Amino acid sequence: MTATSASAVEPEQTTTTQVDSSAGTDTTGTGSAGTDSGTTGSDTTGTGSTGTGSTGTGSTGTGSTGTGSGTDTTGTGSGSTDTGSTGTGSGTDTTGSGSGTDTTGSGSTGTGSTGTDTGSTDQTPAAGGATAPAGTTPGTSTTPDAVQVTAANTVKIVGDATVGTTLRAETTGFAGPHTYAWTRDGDLTVLSSDESYTLTTDDIDHVVTLTVTDSGTSTSTSASTAKVTEDVAFADADSNSADSPSTFTEKAGVAYSHAFTVAAGSGTVTYSIGYSYPDEVDPEDGSTPEDYLPDGVSLDPKTGVLSGTTLTSGPYDFTVVASNGTSTATEYVEITVNPDAAVGVFAYASDATSEDIFNEKKPSTGWIIEPDGTITTIHQPADLDAEPTFEDGGQPTVKQGQSLWVQGFAVDQYGNSTQDSDEETGELPRPVVTSDVATDQIAWDDDEYAVRITFPHASTHHITVAQDTVSVTFPVTVVPAAATVAVVTPVAPAAVPVQHTATGRLAYTGTDSTSALPWALGLVLAGVGLIGARSLRRRRAQR
Repeated sequence: MTATSASAVEPEQTTTTQVDSSAGTDTTGTGSAGTDSGTTGSDTTGTGSTGTGSTGTGSTGTGSTGTGSGTDTTGTGSGSTDTGSTGTGSGTDTTGSGSGTDTTGSGSTGTGSTGTDTGSTDQTPAAGGATAPAGTTPGTSTTPDAVQVTAANTVKIVGDATVGTTLRAETTGFAGPHTYAWTRDGDLTVLSSDESYTLTTDDIDHVVTLTVTDSGTSTSTSASTAKVTEDVAFADADSNSADSPSTFTEKAGVAYSHAFTVAAGSGTVTYSIGYSYPDEVDPEDGSTPEDYLPDGVSLDPKTGVLSGTTLTSGPYDFTVVASNGTSTATEYVEITVNPDAAVGVFAYASDATSEDIFNEKKPSTGWIIEPDGTITTIHQPADLDAEPTFEDGGQPTVKQGQSLWVQGFAVDQYGNSTQDSDEETGELPRPVVTSDVATDQIAWDDDEYAVRITFPHASTHHITVAQDTVSVTFPVTVVPAAATVAVVTPVAPAAVPVQHTATGRLAYTGTDSTSALPWALGLVLAGVGLIGARSLRRRRAQR
């Protein structure tokens, strides 16, 4: 290799500017002045005058440009420092001398010990402010410089993949300016170039991808969501609650249908019935949410349509629950089923009080009188754990001087009470009770929530119970008492209104309430309601 000197200077302070013709990256080389050996890749001490020429490529050494295949990194030698200027190369130039051809270089002659460059790439600019290019031949350094490691760029999408959610980009490792691109299913159409993006119904069942591009390096990093879903919701979700349910009014015996379909929600939505007040439900009573629906009404789990025909009047509270597998929505519902027109009076008579039945444990007999006059007789043993027996037919029978307790309500053709409870007291209007025997004593018994009729004379008496322009009449047989029975002073008959404080619907409507109390009389005397013949017959059929 030949170096042309332009001027003679002190060998230990020689500065050489060189350029590699290769495309590598040259890093700063520091070492004693030496002479490129060309083929061996080692720098030896060289002496020469300053040469004038084009920019040369090489590491530490004298003057001429070397072309090598390695990467020139920082090298440290034991001689005087030879600093090269900007060079270009296709590889790593170690030890200052490559196997290529030097071009004319400019620099002072340097003399020094052999310097050795490292083989690893060093991006530190060479003396004079230019960036050192890559050399040609790999090498090693006795004292390598520290290498700076740059953290990898990361992108994270923050937020659930549901409609209405605003997704936000969270990035790390981006040192300079960078851009955002939100796309759908790999489509090149950019939905947003902002740092955030709000999901819409157009995104349902699609995957949204965020791509962040480093403006300095043009490198891109991406992250994607799961398939976008939409939470199920009813149209009145903002106003509907247990205290403010959706209300509907229906009529007994009339077909009913209402769709409780959601207004929003992705995927397959299914529907079920739930409790309006789950905290009030006894988990041990064996009930299900469907028990709170009107009899004869059911919910289609696929369509959310509640339909059917119920014969039972009254208020019904429940919920319709919608679910798509990832979310649920609840609609609180209250349906009021009104009774049909009154067709007659449903009456009940008993020969004992609640005190006799529950405390004294006395046997008793009761009679159900339907609006058409049909009578069912109920015999309750003294043992309350024993089941009562039911007898079709019969008629109320008492001894002379004894009493019957009578209660009755106007009902429709399905046995529903047609009277509304008082809004303030919750009481139903009292019926009017009369007898065709003037000596019968008729009075309201507040303790028993019924009218008490005492019969001073033995004969057949006809008792009429009237309400809401309808009535029912039934016979009562009063048998003669023993001679020792005291004679009751006759009292003029009177029309006595019957008061009932229960607000629940009549059991005559079909609800089998006999499972809650020992027998029908107990319900009447406790003010809970009446047991209808239809319910009693169903109970007998189940046995």
